[in-house]
Amino acid sequence: MKQQYDVVVIGAGSGGLTAAVGFSKVGKKVLLVEREHMGGECTNTGCVPSKALLHAAKKGFHAPEAFSYVRNVVDGILADETPETFQAMGIDVVMGEAVFADKNSVTVTDTTYTFTTAVIATGSSPSMIKIDGLDERHILTNQNIFNLTDAPEKLLIIGGGPIGMEMAQAFAMLGSKVTVAERGEQFARQEDESIRPIVQAALEDLGIKIHTGAAIKYVEDKVAYFDQMRGDQTTGTFSVEFDNVLIAIGRTPNIPQGIEAAGIESTQQGVTVDKQHQTKNKRVYAVGDVAQRLKFTHMAEDTARQVVAQVTSKGMLRVSKNKAVPKVTYTTPEVAQVGLSWSEAIAKYNEDRLMRIEVSLNDNDRAKTDQATEGKLIVIARRLRGTVLGAHIIGPSAGEIITIFTLSIDQKISLWKLQKLIFAYPTYSLIVKKAADQFVGRQLAELKNDLAKSIKRHTPTILAALIWVTAIVALNRYQAVQGLTTAETAINIFDVITMTIWGPLLYVVIYAVRPVTFFPATALTILSGIFFGLLWGTVLTIIAATMAAGVAYTVGRFFGANLKLENSALGNYATVLREHTFSTVLTMRLIFMPFDLTSYAAGILRTKFIPFIAATFFGIILGTTTFVSIGASLNVEEFRANGFSSNLLEPQFLALSLLIFVTSIGVSKLLKQKKAK
Repeated sequence: MKQQYDVVVIGAGSGGLTAAVGFSKVGKKVLLVEREHMGGECTNTGCVPSKALLHAAKKGFHAPEAFSYVRNVVDGILADETPETFQAMGIDVVMGEAVFADKNSVTVTDTTYTFTTAVIATGSSPSMIKIDGLDERHILTNQNIFNLTDAPEKLLIIGGGPIGMEMAQAFAMLGSKVTVAERGEQFARQEDESIRPIVQAALEDLGIKIHTGAAIKYVEDKVAYFDQMRGDQTTGTFSVEFDNVLIAIGRTPNIPQGIEAAGIESTQQGVTVDKQHQTKNKRVYAVGDVAQRLKFTHMAEDTARQVVAQVTSKGMLRVSKNKAVPKVTYTTPEVAQVGLSWSEAIAKYNEDRLMRIEVSLNDNDRAKTDQATEGKLIVIARRLRGTVLGAHIIGPSAGEIITIFTLSIDQKISLWKLQKLIFAYPTYSLIVKKAADQFVGRQLAELKNDLAKSIKRHTPTILAALIWVTAIVALNRYQAVQGLTTAETAINIFDVITMTIWGPLLYVVIYAVRPVTFFPATALTILSGIFFGLLWGTVLTIIAATMAAGVAYTVGRFFGANLKLENSALGNYATVLREHTFSTVLTMRLIFMPFDLTSYAAGILRTKFIPFIAATFFGIILGTTTFVSIGASLNVEEFRANGFSSNLLEPQFLALSLLIFVTSIGVSKLLKQKKAK
């Protein structure tokens, strides 16, 4: 049996539910397929139960009460995520394994469902490692740990990431003797260097034993044996007794079955998607843990929203890949971050262009009233501009406060502006204003030095711009003094050219350097037809225009050398142009996009040079022939007398030009269609 749907969504987690509801709201006929349980990993075995367990532990619940509380919280949320809830919204729900049958259909049990669009939102599962001697009955992951009815007496956690830290603290508060074994040499290595020791101290204060550089070898009689590592060298051994072992080393994508039949590619990192979250099969999108590096519930939800917008707008609303993504670890104290780390910012911008700001919660009156001064805020910003590049917080409400910096990064709200914002008193968020105050004070004190460095860095660019502007002004003044129009200037130049055997070479050179003078390319191209005829005019101009494109590209590359596009509105376009330079530039040439503007932009956006030049060479053949043929049809004496005029054009050449123009448009459309397949 076959059934047809506009959209089939595979997976009822955060991303899948968001996509299904979003498509349903815009009138699409939607089928939602879920293999195991509604709500996905987050509601059932991830974010919700882990935060509920942490809450219960912090409130002093005994272990049996805590696990009962967790199940009640999960059940309460699942009550709003039943199949009946979504069926009431007009979404058909099928429980079962979705298997791709071909490029536009999936099979669930004995029924085949065809689709116009499909969204893969199958999530991820806990990554596992093989540990010799470890009985499966003693293994815990996020998928079974919340089924416990009591806390183990001795808990060994493999992995010191966010999940490991949260569960270590929760179980320590519930009475377990907890040991954390982290393979890396730094604990909480994803956090800022000044935050790591605060997190570690908070856990150790609960009696949690933390080992770094710990490589597990084997297990025997509920004892785990480790090598103590420093780099690749073993420096010793140690052992840990346990009742249970929690594996918390990351996540593995859940790849749907049958994707090969659907023309969808995947790797160990997940389903392969492009910048718009499309798979190789352009009917199918993938969102959330199954396809994204950042495996957060809020990331899956946001991506699903963007995919709904893109599909329903027929591609007019493109997916934004440059959004700032916050991360929160719900330990006590809470840890949150967004944007770049200090080392990442240095690698990207150089340290002399950056300011690192640290504000302690000792300076926050709300923290003092709550006796919660063990924490800090680190802000990484651009000097002079005050652009926020990253923020890292440890302390109460860190996950709430980080939203201010997420907004600041996304909307380019500088510390200059945040310093003017009124914050309620006394609140933890006042630490943001303290950071802005520190930036403004330091920046004003160091303004002279920073301005001098900035001017020194940009001196070559400034000098080049002055030379360029001076040359343009001089040319315009020469024309004004001599009483010459642009056409007359061109005639004078070409009179010189036609008087020497070096004329064609001079023409090529003049045309090649034309972009630095803004001299009209069209005028020179038409004049080449007048002086060299259709054949040689076309050949010489194609060569000259290709060289001119290289000159304009170099100019753009020079002036855009210090331009940071990753966090700008041009970021998406730059990425697309870099990845598809040849086809994109070829299309732009064929549809007669402004020649120099395209070349300048290609240089500024740092596209690949060889594909750019190759696309320019082939893409300008039709356009060059169009304008050279116009020049070849002109009467030189009439042109000398009256310049450009409609009386100069013969109808057959106009028809030829129109035919070539239509051909160019047609070829560009074919290229677009081929690219979309």
